[in-house]
Amino acid sequence: MKLLMYGVSKETVTKEEAVKYQISNGRKERQMAEILELDGIEEIVILDSDFRNEYYLYVDELIFSHGEFLRYLSEETGKDLEEIILETYSKFNEDVLRHLYEIASGYLSKPQGCFEILISLERALNLAEHLETIGEILTKLFKEAIDLAYSLKLNDLVQPLNVSQSSKYIYLLKNKLEKLENKNYLLAAADRDLIILTKVLLMANAQTITVTHSDSQKLTEQYKEISSKLTEDEKNKLYMADSKSLNYRLAKADAVILNLQEMNILNEETREDIAEIRQTRKIQYVIDTSEEPLEELHCQSLDIELVDSNISYNPSDEEQQQAMIEFDEILSAHIKEFMKYFEQFQEEHLTEISY
Repeated sequence: MKLLMYGVSKETVTKEEAVKYQISNGRKERQMAEILELDGIEEIVILDSDFRNEYYLYVDELIFSHGEFLRYLSEETGKDLEEIILETYSKFNEDVLRHLYEIASGYLSKPQGCFEILISLERALNLAEHLETIGEILTKLFKEAIDLAYSLKLNDLVQPLNVSQSSKYIYLLKNKLEKLENKNYLLAAADRDLIILTKVLLMANAQTITVTHSDSQKLTEQYKEISSKLTEDEKNKLYMADSKSLNYRLAKADAVILNLQEMNILNEETREDIAEIRQTRKIQYVIDTSEEPLEELHCQSLDIELVDSNISYNPSDEEQQQAMIEFDEILSAHIKEFMKYFEQFQEEHLTEISY
């Protein structure tokens, strides 16, 4: 049994040719069902994004035919088999793991360390689970890649590789709070950023996370979307704050991330209400995500500190190099551990067959 991956990206095909590999409008679901019927294929996940299309397979290499799979892609794209062979790249076993881990981390994307491809991974995994084209091997692989990617956003040693805006917010809070665990957070953001920040802070063992929005219907939609991606234990830490409960959640928060131009939570009336709700004073950190964030805030009744989100971090070449060394060591350790599990899984599978 082997792990295989076949893929194309904008680095291997022209923009015009890439269109032929697109799998939108139900084509992805159809392909997954058809590919699973090919001889020797046990599991399949298709990862697609604006940049790449990749087919992750768990196969019985004694039955599976590389030629048959490539001919299938030839028929689907309307391209000659010779073109498919030239334009696609392939990997197996350890190289599949390293490739997926590198992609999930965002370190092959721009800006480096961004989360866009990670969202695509989660979507690909959810679809495969829904269509039942996935089993124990690829489920474990994709879940571990996703968890690893989120954990790397909290790793100080690889900080130079995380230059996305969401990563910057996490590091800014970590520097101010000293530790992210057992803290209460209030967040308001666009859907994708909200999911990312919530999941990273939960991985950091946040005590509570409250999401809010100026539109109550949108707030309900965001809360449901985030909840659907969390475990039961994580759901118990998630709250939503409408106009009635917002001030209570603000009073409880250790850190707040939102757009102060869209949600004016620091007006005089709100400050007085928060000061009355809170029993003891404590420093609260606020990151203003506005295009022109507030630079200072004078508030006698509350200890609120605005965190400068415009701070630029420019790691040296040496710091970048050390971060890459650390990243490579982390990946190598995860690959070694997964392959150990993979080999044990094969042994157990062969034992079951022999009986």
